[in-house]
Amino acid sequence: MSDLCGVFAVIGSSQAAAELYIALTHQQHRGQDAAGIATSNSSGKLNILREKGLAVDIFTEDSIKALDGCMGIAHNRYPTAGYGDIKECQPFFTDNNGIGIAFNGNIINYPFLKAQMEKEGRTFISNSDGELLLYVFSDAYTEKGFFQAVRAVQEKLTGGYSAVGVIEGKGIFAFKDPNGIRPLLFGKRGNKSETSYAFASESIALSIEGYNQIRDLKNGEAVFIDKNLGVQSETTMAKQHKPCVFEFVYFSAVESKLEGKSIYEVRRRLGQALASKVRKHWPELEIDVVIPVPDTSRPAADSIAKSLGIPYEEGLVKNRYIGRTFIMPTQKIRENALKLKLKPIESVIRGKNVMVVDDSIVRGTTSKRIVQLLRDFGAKKVYLLSTFPPIRNPCLYGIDFTNEKELIAGSKTIAEIEREIGADKLIYMDTEDLKEAVGLESTCTACITGEYPTETGHAKEMQEQRQRDYQKIATR
Repeated sequence: MSDLCGVFAVIGSSQAAAELYIALTHQQHRGQDAAGIATSNSSGKLNILREKGLAVDIFTEDSIKALDGCMGIAHNRYPTAGYGDIKECQPFFTDNNGIGIAFNGNIINYPFLKAQMEKEGRTFISNSDGELLLYVFSDAYTEKGFFQAVRAVQEKLTGGYSAVGVIEGKGIFAFKDPNGIRPLLFGKRGNKSETSYAFASESIALSIEGYNQIRDLKNGEAVFIDKNLGVQSETTMAKQHKPCVFEFVYFSAVESKLEGKSIYEVRRRLGQALASKVRKHWPELEIDVVIPVPDTSRPAADSIAKSLGIPYEEGLVKNRYIGRTFIMPTQKIRENALKLKLKPIESVIRGKNVMVVDDSIVRGTTSKRIVQLLRDFGAKKVYLLSTFPPIRNPCLYGIDFTNEKELIAGSKTIAEIEREIGADKLIYMDTEDLKEAVGLESTCTACITGEYPTETGHAKEMQEQRQRDYQKIATR
């Protein structure tokens, strides 16, 4: 049904398919389940290749050459719903008017709208809300044109999303939801021989390919770039700006920028805030070494160690062949992957009081395993720090914790969580410190506070659909 993924679009490049492939590899951390590319030239139809798996395994030199065109879009999929079927791989496309769309986010009222559209005679081939978004956009585009089509999506669909698209032979486009919950950036690259434009979920995918005029799309903004590189932009529907705060702590690559903020610097500030909390527990805590849970929490752990004057070490090594366990589709798969993911360095751990820093605690599975692993390899005491506050509410906008029953903090106090995971001390980031570290006037903190920026009337139907998807995947 929904995806929190990576998207990319480019126009004006003589190597469009190659650029799209490079962008996929630099946004692979945003989705490991599937990848796809759709390209077009100024007169031809869409060329599409999409498969399950990593971009490096899907695309070859020959297949990239076959994706002819000067414009196109790409997608990394992180499955938060659906059955993991090839039909759910993006980009989605229509044959009647040659539109392809790649989508990042979640449509809360998807089950309701899908049922409504099926009654009206629409046939769906997948269980992804990206397909529904495509149909709503395509129908309105045929009747009213681009900006009215975006407005139709924004009026009809409730949720957090960003999308990029290509219209065969005409151009590319991009837009955000009215609250700007999911990220999307816009870049321009120009030299004497060629000018090109691109959109991406993360700035690193743009800057690594030489795009040097980069900005975030505004909430509710829509941009269309035609085949002659004429740029049209309009804010079609804007509400209060609410970018997802979890992007800064977990999802975005450390080398990226989001909303003008360096992800690396945000995470260092998170470490400084946690160090201040740790000081309040001295001399109760005797800390010999600070270690991160790789890779996301490294800047925060280093910042904590420097602030406290305690040695920083790499006590856990990540198996580079195991992806992000949090974004794997079921709890059973996550648990099995976790056994292979982390390996301890015994000389750093044995006989020491270890302070281990993680980006967040969602279900508690990873935290419990890490604490036990450190004890198994000789840690005297284990203190766990989380750079994110307790997650007490489900995310309705594309991150894979849509059911509060899955959340360890949903029904437990911090003291109860501490006992559950087996830590000698558990310290969470405070919400206000998190906001200060991010440095934006407003963000979406619904998973922490329960204050959702959109209507949530169809959330129960969406959660029930996700549970059915889980059960389907589990029986495969």
